[in-house]
Amino acid sequence: MKQLVVGMIVVLGMTLVQAQDSSAKPSVASPAAGVEAGKPSKEQRKAMHEELKEERSAVESACVDEAKAANCGDKVVGKGLLKCIHQHKKASADFKVSDSCKDAMKNLKSERRKMKK
Repeated sequence: MKQLVVGMIVVLGMTLVQAQDSSAKPSVASPAAGVEAGKPSKEQRKAMHEELKEERSAVESACVDEAKAANCGDKVVGKGLLKCIHQHKKASADFKVSDSCKDAMKNLKSERRKMKK
């Protein structure tokens, strides 16, 4: 009788341990961690990049004079152009950014914010 009770307790204990282990594992039907957290997929990121392409080219064309004056050389938007212009503006009191360049930068920034929402 004691052996039967001990055997039942062992089986019950093993069943509970197994149930706890299986609940800790993600199920096959659950979405990936990135999707679950609200992060965009690779295709969505690529589409966002394409949408911002127009805004980046608008900034590059509107800020050509500023880039030349700041000696930013071959830098482009997303690869240091805006940072270079801002650093030159801080270093030089007489350096002015044109209104068209400012507007293009503001449009790019607002589009980026829309993408994050």
